[in-house]
Amino acid sequence: MQNNIKRIKILDSSLREGEQMRGFRFSLDEKIALIRLLKDFGIRFIEIGHPAISQEDESLCKTICNTISDVEFLVHARAVEADILAAKRSGASWVGIWASCNPISLSTKFNNKNIDWIKEQVKTAIHLAKQLGLHVRFTLEDAARTELPLIEHFAILAQSAGADYFSLADTVGAWHPSACYDVVKRIVALTSCEIEVHLHNDLGLAQANAMAAIEAGATIVDASVLGIGERAGICDLFTLSVALHKFYGQSGYCFEHSSNLAQFIARCGGFTPEPHHPVIGKYVFTDVSKYHIQATTQNETAYHFLEPELMGRQVKREPNPDIRSNGKRYLNTLQVKKPFIKGASELHYHRDGVGHRWVLMDHRIDDRTPLYIIEREFDKDYHDSSEPHVDSHAHHCDSLFVFKGAETDGTGLTASVTFTAGKKEDTQIIHSPASIFIPAGIQHSYTYIAGKGRFLNIVLAPNYNQSLE
Repeated sequence: MQNNIKRIKILDSSLREGEQMRGFRFSLDEKIALIRLLKDFGIRFIEIGHPAISQEDESLCKTICNTISDVEFLVHARAVEADILAAKRSGASWVGIWASCNPISLSTKFNNKNIDWIKEQVKTAIHLAKQLGLHVRFTLEDAARTELPLIEHFAILAQSAGADYFSLADTVGAWHPSACYDVVKRIVALTSCEIEVHLHNDLGLAQANAMAAIEAGATIVDASVLGIGERAGICDLFTLSVALHKFYGQSGYCFEHSSNLAQFIARCGGFTPEPHHPVIGKYVFTDVSKYHIQATTQNETAYHFLEPELMGRQVKREPNPDIRSNGKRYLNTLQVKKPFIKGASELHYHRDGVGHRWVLMDHRIDDRTPLYIIEREFDKDYHDSSEPHVDSHAHHCDSLFVFKGAETDGTGLTASVTFTAGKKEDTQIIHSPASIFIPAGIQHSYTYIAGKGRFLNIVLAPNYNQSLE
C-alpha cells in the first residue's frame, strides 16, 4: 500500500447507475432528498442522470442543477451530438461521454461499425462538449475486455480532444484486481488526464478493484449507496469511503449519516439491507461468541477493526442461546402452531394496557418465521382507561399497524398514531378501518382512545425486542 496516494475523489452514481437496478426510478423529490443526504455525508461530485433519454429526464436534471448548489453535477451522454446538447441544456458542469470499441461492442451496439467510425464519434463529441464550456469525462466502456493497445489509443485520443478525465469501466465485473492494477498503471503513465474507474461487482470484486486502481494511480472512483446499479451493482459508497479513511487517512466523510442514507435508499428500492452488509449492516458491531464477548468487554479492538463510534453505532453483545435448531427450521412442512395470550410488558417500551393481547406469530411459535404478529382485542369500550401504554420506538425493519372495529364494515375503533422523524412529530386520530405502513427507522407509537375491535401489529422480524433500534 502506497503512502503517497493523492486525495481520492468519489463520484456518486446512485442517481444514474442506481436507476439501472431493478426497482429503482427516483422521483424528483427523491433525487433532491438523496443529493442533500449525500452532501451531508460529504460527497460533492454526483452523477444525476442521462438527460437525452427523454424530455422528462432532461427536465429532472435541469431542475436539480437549478435547485442545489455547492455540488459538481455530471450527466451521462453517448458520443452523439444530441446527447451533448441535452447535457448542456441540463445545466450540469460535467458531461460523461462514453463509447466502447471491443469486438462484442462493435457487433451488438454499433451495427458492426468499424473502429475508425467510433474514434471520429468520440473526438467530435468531446470537441463539441468543450466548445460548449463543459468539463468532460470520457469513459471507455467494457475496458476489462478490451485489448490494451485499444485502451491506450482511446486514452490518447480523449486527452488530445480535450477530455479532463479518462474513465476505465469494468462494465461486466470481469477484472481481476491484478489486471485492473496493470491497466490503470499503464494509462496513468501514458496520459496527463485524471484517471477514473467505474467498477461493477458481478464477482464481488468491485471494492478490491477500486483499491487496486487507487494503488495504480487512479484518483476518481465511482460508487453508489449500498452499491446499487445494473445486475450486481458497483462499488459501495460506504465500504469505499471507510477504506479511504482507514487506509489512506482521507477525512471529510460524516459516517454518522450512513444509516440515514442507507435507509433512504432501501426505502426507495423496497428492500432491507443484509444484516451482515459491511460497515452499515445491523449485525456488523454485534458480538455473539462468548470468547469474543469476553475479549471485547475488556477492549473493543480485540475483535473490531472499525470503530463503531465512527459510524454512530455501539457494540452489542448478544450471545447465542445454547439451543440448537430442532432440525425442522428450514423444512417446508405443514406445521400447525398455537397462538398464546401474553401481556405487552414483555416488550421494551410497552406496558400491558387495556384489552387482551394475543401473540399470533413469532420465533417462539415457529422458529422458521421471519414475522412477529400480535393482535390486541378490545372486547368492550375502554374509553375511561385510555392511558398510553406504548412509548415511542423504532424498528430496524418495516412494520404495519391495522385497526379494525367491531362493526360489520370495520368501523367502531378510535386510536391515535404518532410518527416522529427528526424534530418533526405528526400525530393523527385514526378511525377504523385503517392500515398504516411504518418504514424502518421511523419513531412511532399508538394510543387506544375508544371503541371495540382489534389492533394488529406486524413486524418483519421474528423477535420483537431484537428488531428495536
